Amino acid sequence: MEVRRIRPGEFEAYREVRLRALRLAPYAFGTTLEEAASRSDDEWRAFSDRLATSTETAGFIVDRGEGVPGGLVSVRLLVEPGDVPSDAEVNQMWVDEDLRGGRWAGALLDAVEGFARAIGVRRLTLWVTEGNPRAFRVYERHGYTPTGVIEPFPRGGIERQLGKALT
Repeated sequence: MEVRRIRPGEFEAYREVRLRALRLAPYAFGTTLEEAASRSDDEWRAFSDRLATSTETAGFIVDRGEGVPGGLVSVRLLVEPGDVPSDAEVNQMWVDEDLRGGRWAGALLDAVEGFARAIGVRRLTLWVTEGNPRAFRVYERHGYTPTGVIEPFPRGGIERQLGKALT
């Protein structure tokens, strides 16, 4: 197994792991399973190809072998086109249950942090829902700390922003 960037044309594998994440952990994401499942193949293809090739966003998967995903994460710049990147946001973080407690969540975070550093990002942020203490602990172990920003979560409760300075 390895963590690697999503490749062009892997929209079916990306869709598979994204829909699995939304089905098994709906409390952790702003997008609903119904919203994501209603997207066309062209929409999935366009988004996953952007995650594979863009210099402003990237997606990474835990590849179990032969392109079978066991987790995913993405990162996107929080700047206007043409500006110098300084902040980026981690999104879509999820790992299959049987891979939790090992090194895979950390390896996914390492991948997005490496991408971000390579393009000059100085700070990463992410959001974690109040009802997801396990994810909070993963992020905390990886150096993310609360920023003090709290927002209502679309399906009830709150989500907290965590941040990490990249050196």
